[in-house]
Amino acid sequence: MATPAQRPVRTPSATHPLELKPFQVEDIASLEKHGFRALVANAPGTGKTIICLSAIAKNAALLTPTLIVAPASVVTNWRREAQKWIPGVRVHSILDTQSPIPRSAHLYIISWSLLPVRYLEIAGLRCKLIIADEAHAAKNEEALRTQALAILARRSPHLILLTGTPLINRPGEMDALRDLLGVPADQPMPMLRRLLEEVVPEIPPKTRSTIPITLRPKDEAEYRSAEEDFAEWLEMELQKRMGRGEALATAQRALAAEALVKTGYLRRLLGQGKVYAASDWIARAVRLGEPVVVFAEHREVIDRLQNLLRRQRIGYVTLDGSAARGDRQNAIDLFQEGKVPVFIGSKAASTGITLTRAKHLLFVERYYTSAEEEQAEDRIRRIGQTQATTIWFLHATDTIDDRIATIIEIKRAMVKKAIGAADIAEREEDAAVEIISAWGTQAVSAFKGAETDLGHGRPMPPIPAPHDACALVFKAPRWSLEKAKAWATLHGFRFDPNASAKVAGGTVRLTTNPPAAFLSGKFYSAPITADIQVILGIRRPRSTRSGVPTKGTKKRR
Repeated sequence: MATPAQRPVRTPSATHPLELKPFQVEDIASLEKHGFRALVANAPGTGKTIICLSAIAKNAALLTPTLIVAPASVVTNWRREAQKWIPGVRVHSILDTQSPIPRSAHLYIISWSLLPVRYLEIAGLRCKLIIADEAHAAKNEEALRTQALAILARRSPHLILLTGTPLINRPGEMDALRDLLGVPADQPMPMLRRLLEEVVPEIPPKTRSTIPITLRPKDEAEYRSAEEDFAEWLEMELQKRMGRGEALATAQRALAAEALVKTGYLRRLLGQGKVYAASDWIARAVRLGEPVVVFAEHREVIDRLQNLLRRQRIGYVTLDGSAARGDRQNAIDLFQEGKVPVFIGSKAASTGITLTRAKHLLFVERYYTSAEEEQAEDRIRRIGQTQATTIWFLHATDTIDDRIATIIEIKRAMVKKAIGAADIAEREEDAAVEIISAWGTQAVSAFKGAETDLGHGRPMPPIPAPHDACALVFKAPRWSLEKAKAWATLHGFRFDPNASAKVAGGTVRLTTNPPAAFLSGKFYSAPITADIQVILGIRRPRSTRSGVPTKGTKKRR
């Protein structure tokens, strides 16, 4: 029986119109030159997936069967892209701990979490190429997934490590990746590195903007109490350690791990208080027809935000670490297809996915490192984005947000100056040390006095339910028929395309439910924005609607 490698895989150029960009062709040539053992550290959004799949298509006999190890959130996307770029390819996704693994596939895809469980079975497949997506997940040599990958890598002639974040925290972490590739310490690491602006100079710019806010009184009081507890704990622990002869810097670093947990609690309380401002901001954006990506870290913050959005009848999808396998890609697709206005993500959604439908991204909580934030930012700014993007940060003044923002901006400037280096230290523990060392000094907020009133007034009224709407009216000049249809779809309004038309003065009217479904003369207008109105009505009883039988009766033939 022929092996997968003996069954040729058709190449994209020979079978369909997908084309590689010139830099991607160059990168495939570089991989060939390195014998397909290299670190591909191109910036997020530059198409690392496409480069690898096209290389496989071009060198199928040499590289298949192939194993792809990826975050769980992008396993489905790898499968989809493989079928797009390598027509005829047979892909098997390993999705659980027990299902049999066939030996007839060209590509096998598994998540990092499942790799340590099934690597012995995978070893029997004798894969010729291993692709490790988000390879920095294997930077800890003591981690089981790193050890499992190392065993498989030693049995495979080819290994490609993918990461958009080659900013390694410690020299030992780069050594872990070097060991996987089998590169001696005295030799240069075979690495491809490109920035997004280099390969797509026409990509629209990215702007970062801060939204200063204050907390509601109840949330403010809870946060201040926790902040005082932290200050007392820190002073007591530092005095205890320094009393035993430890230097101040040594004591601060020794407390970093515990301080990280305690400042994490402060950040969670802060995030829970900021969701009211977040929901206000989101409500304004989506009413204008703008899809929005929102990032938060803590489950409690996401839960509270979801509850507020439901009250305002704002549709959303969520991708976090608890999302079921089938729900991950479905959430991405619904957002990308313009069927839901808000995408909420945790750190689990900050790598490997594309959300270019949005040009706005809001951080409810700040992350500890600039690399983590930029990974999330690059979900909306990558190849395929045609609009200028804006990254928004909700910032509570006179809180730990001030200290984290200062740390992030200093680190971001350092990284920008040393871009391409592989020895920039950027760890959450380091951020905790910096917070500890500066805690006793007065932090002056750069945004004091500029706070908005988001989250303090009455929330905007809920968007009317599609069931109650007879029509949507959009006023010129901002709204074209196509834009109006996109807005309606984004908010779940169905409309009859044949009944949709522009009327006098350029106003666009979309019929969402037939007028006969409502009582005559019982219509009224509900403004959504200055130029959008929903025409609402009182529904007729089902028994009085023309041609609509009452439940329990039979329709006449």
